[in-house]
Amino acid sequence: MMRSLKRWLGVFVLAMFLAGCSSGGGAPLPPEAPAAPSLTAHDGYIAVSWTAVSGASSYNIYWSTTTGVTKATGSKISNVTAPPLDHGGLVNGTPYFYVVTAANAGGESAESPEASQTPADAGAGADPLYTSQWHLNNGTTPIEDVNVVPAWSVCGAGNTCRGEGIRIAVVDNGLEIGHEDLAANVAAGLSYNYVTGSSDPTGGAHGTSVAGVAAARDLNGLGVRGVAPRANLVGYNLLQSPTVSNKADAMTRNAVDVHISSNSWGPPDGYGTLDASSLAWKTAINTGLTTGRGGLGSIYTWAGGNGDSGVCPAVGCYDNSNYDGYANNRGVMAICAVGDNGFKASYSERGANLWVCAHSSGGASGITTTDRTDTDGYNTNTTAAGGDYYSNFGGTSSATPLASGVVALMLQAKPSLGWRDVRLILAQTARQNDAGNAEWTVNAAGYNINHNYGFGTIDADAAVTLAKTWTNVGAEVTYTTALSAPNQPIPDNNATGVSDTITVSGSGISTIEFVEVTFTAANHTYSGDLEITLTGPSGTDSIIAETHVCPTGCSTYSGWVFGSARHLSEAVNGDWILTVKDGAPPDTGTFQSWSLKFYGR
Repeated sequence: MMRSLKRWLGVFVLAMFLAGCSSGGGAPLPPEAPAAPSLTAHDGYIAVSWTAVSGASSYNIYWSTTTGVTKATGSKISNVTAPPLDHGGLVNGTPYFYVVTAANAGGESAESPEASQTPADAGAGADPLYTSQWHLNNGTTPIEDVNVVPAWSVCGAGNTCRGEGIRIAVVDNGLEIGHEDLAANVAAGLSYNYVTGSSDPTGGAHGTSVAGVAAARDLNGLGVRGVAPRANLVGYNLLQSPTVSNKADAMTRNAVDVHISSNSWGPPDGYGTLDASSLAWKTAINTGLTTGRGGLGSIYTWAGGNGDSGVCPAVGCYDNSNYDGYANNRGVMAICAVGDNGFKASYSERGANLWVCAHSSGGASGITTTDRTDTDGYNTNTTAAGGDYYSNFGGTSSATPLASGVVALMLQAKPSLGWRDVRLILAQTARQNDAGNAEWTVNAAGYNINHNYGFGTIDADAAVTLAKTWTNVGAEVTYTTALSAPNQPIPDNNATGVSDTITVSGSGISTIEFVEVTFTAANHTYSGDLEITLTGPSGTDSIIAETHVCPTGCSTYSGWVFGSARHLSEAVNGDWILTVKDGAPPDTGTFQSWSLKFYGR
């Protein structure tokens, strides 16, 4: 009896142990391998579907352009929550091979059987809304567009002239990666959702419209096209969770794989306040410049700002792009906006930090681009093209991705360009728009410069043409002056002001690429009164602050860093003069200190 009871207890314990190994009593077993995936070919992408596996919490997709793909040999798209997945950014006519695995807390399954499919151009023809995209091809005022059509018309071998192989990260409030006119260009697995941690940032009409300006798919019989219509898109919905750490992360995420970071965001416009960027963000930008793209440097385009007029009702209430600690950073290109008439858009902020302008709203027409599908975006019309597209996008938010797309064309034409080379090419090839504007002048190196327009409007064909034959410049050199502390009272409501001079010698820089001015007048009780001008040895002026109203109160100038692009290619050595004027009563203060930092070669 006792022996039988012991035998029974042993069997019971063994059964319970085995049950615990395969159920809730312990770690679960990995799921079974899925069946072979089902693949559907499209123009530039493949829809990958598979049958869900019991017990799986996520799936991984491994793919390659050669057969025999395994977990060890394939490129991995991880943590896909459920089928299907649109694998975009593919080359038409190239076979792609796929296997799928299932995963849970117990681990990852074996690979499914392999499946293969080849994406192909559907030959659907023209994009029906392209005729409304005047910023690409302006039939009314032919000179006032981005001049991209000639660049599209000189494709090389393999019809590659539209941004193929270049990835643009849209850092914004979301990107609808399944949009009919974007899906073919979305780089699978690289996007990031800062709320859920997934690779799907779908949401955000703003970001979806930005993406379409840069890289909506062309010649698919749908909607619109981007300026770089075969470039790949990556979406980061940073603005859904804009913490200090997330802002820094978005600047370096996938820095090896992403070429261009397009940023149509910044501090609130129109309040005239100083809005600083964090040390973490600045560090991330510097990291991207030095390590991005295999050491060639990530390209950062940034909205110059929409706060010049019409944002608040007070007289004299406007922003300058130099009050934005993101847009005036030397590592980004601040992009301003002009309308379809070539004139400054009323909202587009002035600034010595501006690099180039691109076309946007502000004239008679807005920008036609992609929108969230159906009624989820700006356009809630459900008829015809319906809510999938929007014809009144604008601001420097639209000018910035237009510039990003042009950079993609440049990098496709010559992938070895460094981040500084891209900037120099854009400055050299910019077109002088609004030629009658009185603020145009020529700096000592021969560049046209204007506080409204930077170096002028971006010219895609000229930029791509020069990029093809460009020789990269040498290593960057920096020079920082000693701090000068004049501690001079600033005369109140006085047109003359006070000045101080820093004499530079032995800088080791013969050609300037950017200048930073660090300025302090911390005891001035209303910093908006101040106009601050930097004058270089050659006589070029940079107005880095202007007298303005701050409707919610002005920030103080306490170690504020201004930026100027206007001295591009001028010499460093010589006398640099900073003049500070107080343009309105009754507040007073002191010009306490300043210093300069030069970047160049």
